[in-house]
Amino acid sequence: MWCVGLPQLERGGAVEVGFSEASAAPDAAGRKVATLPLDVQGELPDSDRDDMTKALLSGLERGAFEVISPDQVVAASPGAAGCADAGCAKQVASATGSQYVVRSRVTVQDRDYQIVVELLDGETGQSIAQTEDGCEICGVADVSPMFTTGAATLGTKIDALATGPSIFTLTSEPVGALVTLDGEIIGATPLERPMVPGKHVLRVSADGYIAIEREVTFVEGVSEELNITLEKIPSRLPSRPWGYVSLGFGVAALGGGVFLTWLHDRPFKIGANCMGEDVITIDGMEQCKFLHDSKWGAAGALVAGAALTTLGVLILVDSAKRTKKDKGGDKGKKTARLRRPRFGVGPGSVMVQGRF
Repeated sequence: MWCVGLPQLERGGAVEVGFSEASAAPDAAGRKVATLPLDVQGELPDSDRDDMTKALLSGLERGAFEVISPDQVVAASPGAAGCADAGCAKQVASATGSQYVVRSRVTVQDRDYQIVVELLDGETGQSIAQTEDGCEICGVADVSPMFTTGAATLGTKIDALATGPSIFTLTSEPVGALVTLDGEIIGATPLERPMVPGKHVLRVSADGYIAIEREVTFVEGVSEELNITLEKIPSRLPSRPWGYVSLGFGVAALGGGVFLTWLHDRPFKIGANCMGEDVITIDGMEQCKFLHDSKWGAAGALVAGAALTTLGVLILVDSAKRTKKDKGGDKGKKTARLRRPRFGVGPGSVMVQGRF
């Protein structure tokens, strides 16, 4: 017999989203946690179900709150046995006077077990946190302690919520950056939110900037302030001189394309390439019977010219933006003031001053 424990998963982002002022710091003596009947996926004897339920309750009872057993929950809310959505969790919490609801599930396949223990907010019915674990080729004696450990972990989070959340303030440059916590979107900067204590993975991103991801730890009752400056993604376009070169070749190619379009189907000039039998008379005028076929050259020149012209314009616009950003601040304002002409009129004179 051997047992494999899967990593415990904590939904830090979901904890933060489900947090509400009413459930943030209830009175320790009046906090209640309603335990839903164990949801079994697969075949499991009633005796094994009872053992796992007892293990779950044992883990919850380690916390400083009152635990309402599944039998008591079903007595207060008969629909609790099949509770699977937020609305049902809210009804159970209301019927039992609980601030939180614990929902557990075990999936059995042969001798493989997967368990999930989830903590729900009694006011919203939303998931606050959950733990997952598993055991392969094992028995109830191996699985029950996993319920105890998972329930005790959630009990610790309930105690942390009662102590008070950490207040997290996040600002960024640029503002409006997207913020995710443990993979879940929690808002945009500037941001100020309560956080459940513990380690979390924070990610800040914005279009056109290099995203930053880091691990942060929130401590109970301690406010955290963080300012993040995102670096702009370097431009891959060449420098300004190449913009002028591209623009010049583009304009020239467009001009050549227009000329070749005009030349198409026009006769060759009479001369070295058109003599003797190649010369015909049309409306009393001698013309060469051969016509220019330049449509494909015209099309190629026009396409190349449009592409080079567009590239040149993009390079110049990008270069102008980078130059403007580099100048920035007071220096840019000062330059703008210097470029604004000033006029004056004096005895026998007119004065114009500025940079042109």
